[in-house]
Amino acid sequence: MRCPIASLALGDKLRHPFGKLQRQLLPVPYEAIPMKKLPRAFLSHSSADKGTVGTVAKMLGRAAVVYDAFEFSVGDEFRDAILKGLSNSDIFVLFASRGALQSDWVKFEIDTAKEALTRQALSRVVTFIIDPDLDLNNLPEWMKSTLIVRQEHAGLIALEVRRLIGQRLKERMPSYFVGRRNEIEQALDMISNFTDPDQRPPLLVYGLKGIGRRTLVQAIARDNLSYSTIIPIPLKVGDLLAETFVRLSDALSPGGGENFADLLAEQEAKAPEALVADIVDLMKVACASSTLPVIIDEGALAQQNGVLRPEFETLYHSVASDREVDAVIVANRRLYGGGGASLPSLRVPELDPSSTQNLIRIAGRDLGLVFDHSELTSVATYSRGYPPAVQFALDEARIRGIPQVVVNQRALVNFSAEFFLRELQQTNSITPTMMTILRLLSAFSPLPLGVIANYCEISASEANENIDHLLDLSFVLPDGLHFRITEPLRDAAYRAFGGLRVDNSRVAHLLDTYLRDEPDDDARLNLGQTIFRASLLSGSGSKSQFAVAFAADLIEVATQSYHDQDYDLAIRYGESALEARPDNVDVRRYVAQALIRRERYREAEAHIDALVKLGELKEAFYIRGFSARRKRDYSDAVEAYEKSLAYGRRGVAVHRELASCYFELGDLVKAEHHIRQAEDRSPHNRYVVDLRCTIALRLGDLETAERTLDILERVDPSGFADHRRSTFEQARRDPETALKYAESANRKIAHPTFEVMANLANCEIEAGNATSAISVDFH
Repeated sequence: MRCPIASLALGDKLRHPFGKLQRQLLPVPYEAIPMKKLPRAFLSHSSADKGTVGTVAKMLGRAAVVYDAFEFSVGDEFRDAILKGLSNSDIFVLFASRGALQSDWVKFEIDTAKEALTRQALSRVVTFIIDPDLDLNNLPEWMKSTLIVRQEHAGLIALEVRRLIGQRLKERMPSYFVGRRNEIEQALDMISNFTDPDQRPPLLVYGLKGIGRRTLVQAIARDNLSYSTIIPIPLKVGDLLAETFVRLSDALSPGGGENFADLLAEQEAKAPEALVADIVDLMKVACASSTLPVIIDEGALAQQNGVLRPEFETLYHSVASDREVDAVIVANRRLYGGGGASLPSLRVPELDPSSTQNLIRIAGRDLGLVFDHSELTSVATYSRGYPPAVQFALDEARIRGIPQVVVNQRALVNFSAEFFLRELQQTNSITPTMMTILRLLSAFSPLPLGVIANYCEISASEANENIDHLLDLSFVLPDGLHFRITEPLRDAAYRAFGGLRVDNSRVAHLLDTYLRDEPDDDARLNLGQTIFRASLLSGSGSKSQFAVAFAADLIEVATQSYHDQDYDLAIRYGESALEARPDNVDVRRYVAQALIRRERYREAEAHIDALVKLGELKEAFYIRGFSARRKRDYSDAVEAYEKSLAYGRRGVAVHRELASCYFELGDLVKAEHHIRQAEDRSPHNRYVVDLRCTIALRLGDLETAERTLDILERVDPSGFADHRRSTFEQARRDPETALKYAESANRKIAHPTFEVMANLANCEIEAGNATSAISVDFH
């Protein structure tokens, strides 16, 4: 089995690939955004091969290729047009056939490419032999030392060209691959033990997001398994076999499907065994072209207990038993086969101290940062071998200096990208426009540059400058020809900026307009799904011809609506999602909780009963506890939450809820026990931090209260931290300072709660301002 693994890549000193663009008037038309500085591929071919070449050109899109049908106008001098096209290109692609090699114009293009390569005006030359009868010796001698691929499949040719373009983009972004020798050796040892040629199971690579799983897979695939590239197939919560086929098909031939809804319906109508066979056949096509399929599991493959869903277990064993197919699975956690059977698995852990120091030293050097031994040891120790924390430390050091990072070690111990974002915001290191871009990309990634510019109502040059700075901070990365937010920043931006506040309707409209101008964009499936989700989040159904709806999109919309506190939308779309995926535990939990928040307790109970029937007792009792706590039945809530824990519920939420209930019941010992459990798991969750502070104040532990207040003031943007600081100053018997913070909380919080207003009145009284206390408006 030629399976791979994962890695660690830390990108920094990123530079925007489009360079500096000319200022445009608003709004920015998509065609007005100059794209010529993007690495582009010149497609050299015979007119007889236009069928294949035209398909490749459409899959890649106008921004990525120089293709005569796109570039050359009627009346152009053909020779001048070719020279101009080559001068705007970075990669020369020859579609080699007998007809092409006999064409005078193709000969001219080959000779010009040779000269351009000599002058380093071209970075790469690649030849695709599309004529099965063409002999290698028919190619010009100089081209035999360049990349030559025998391939007739238009989708796979487009995939390889896109990989070369992506490679050129990534050369602007140094990445570092250190400290993974043990993981590589473990992977190869596992693979070498697959001695039965008819049983070579996919290797599972799992670990934290951002730890470097995919990069390790790519390194193993390239350096040890003879695969020139990988093809990621992301599977989201709610995706089943039909969606797997569509996503894999689109990855092999991006934008090739005319109607994704029809393609999905066609797959759903197939018998499961036929669908599995078709997916395996697509994987064969990829492997035959030296491309390793990598399934990125985002919650689709397994049930809550980590056991593969039956349909994916069938697919797993079909891949394992096919001699022509290799694959790898990348996941956040360890997965198991039926009955809890072990799968060949490799965990990608945090880096060891030596490797962490090496990473800091190398990456820091490229940023112009020089650490002495004690500084290096300190930063390595406190970043705990987690690459995003290393990146966080380097960015802080670049902005504030190495000594400041060493002094502020606690921020690294409890690494939080949210901290960093808020500090950049407070010091004006990122502009309001950059914050808008981060909000937008946190909600919807990836997006085209034109959509980002028009959403922000800025010119193309301004969009370029803002993206350039975000690339420099490693907050944003190129994704094909578009841009996405980096994973550690996705949730952090949501929390740091007090919610996303994205105009979903505008996003849907701008993407619809974009795809009308660029219908052959190779990310059309992802952009179509984005249109669908944005339309639903805006409260209306999508009318766009480009909208694509999977069950996973309904689940994502329901989940997002719940977090945005739009409980009616969460119920509406969650129930629609449950019609398609009745066994989805997450969406059923969000629907039940949304119903409880709307005080529709009887309807919520029906969902709790459904979870019991599914055997999800830990979730059922958790929601029962949530329901009881909302009714202020704290004893019943504690009983339910404790049962949820006993049945295996883990994480921050259940401990936070138990701490809150025990606090209300006056059992401060148990309240403190559970809030410590929650704090250990999520030290920067503002609800956890606030409750920890509240409990400490009740216990008279002012030292702990002050420590947690320092954190709360950094992680809570709403002004509620001022309210808690006021209660702290009251406990310290400083009524004047307490009143100052109470007044500040009242000003900052958009809709002050009764608790906030009551505290303000109490502070007025303690400060001797009884008249002012009477005038406090509680409405």
